[in-house]
Amino acid sequence: MRTKETKRAARRVTKHADGTVYVAWVLWLIGMSEPKIAAVLLKRPKQISGIVTRSPFANRSAMTDGQRQAALDELASVRFGEDGKPIDGGILDKVPMKIIPLQGKQRKARSSNGGNRTGHSR
Repeated sequence: MRTKETKRAARRVTKHADGTVYVAWVLWLIGMSEPKIAAVLLKRPKQISGIVTRSPFANRSAMTDGQRQAALDELASVRFGEDGKPIDGGILDKVPMKIIPLQGKQRKARSSNGGNRTGHSR
């Protein structure tokens, strides 16, 4: 029988498929916005925000272009499983594994933005 602790831990584990998480991470590192990634994956932007926030790349604006490309290359190296099939189900077949330099609001602001991660006011 599961204890409350293990039930809570099980709920914290992502409910998204590995392929969904993989595609979200790759597109995020490339430079796409959360709403655009949501449109590709047929998810709500809030769901993508949760995936990105829990990723090792959550603060991509603090990464240099070289760091982002290295992380993207690492993800690309594990794209295919042992069976030879892509984790993403082929969604990324025509997507170049090259970052797009961040611009404007995508870059980390030099000053504090009041804790608002996106830099947008509400």
